[in-house]
Amino acid sequence: MNLAWAPFTLICALGLGRALTASAPSQSLAADGAQRRDAFRYVASDEAAERHEAAKTFPTDLWSRDDDFHSREAKRARDWARTHHVRVGDALSAIDQGLREHWPSGSSVPLVATVPPCRPRAIY
Repeated sequence: MNLAWAPFTLICALGLGRALTASAPSQSLAADGAQRRDAFRYVASDEAAERHEAAKTFPTDLWSRDDDFHSREAKRARDWARTHHVRVGDALSAIDQGLREHWPSGSSVPLVATVPPCRPRAIY
């Protein structure tokens, strides 16, 4: 055997051994009704501040501002789901359901449930 291939062979063997002995990640649980409302309240309660931050990032482009806000919203939903050991999809679905059914958000500012049109940016 050519010694030049020894590091490659060793790395492949280690990788194969790790793959064969690795355990599957734990499955997150489905969120129940109370958790879904909690997820919605957690994410929606900070909407005004998150929209304000997004407006500072994109002052002239409404669509990009909204896109930035939703990126922040998704991050909050992922954080909530991770800390509560539930599926991220359930947290995101709870936001959608809460907006459609007008669940209380914990904020005095009304939630925005519309999307601005996508237009060419003012500055390239």
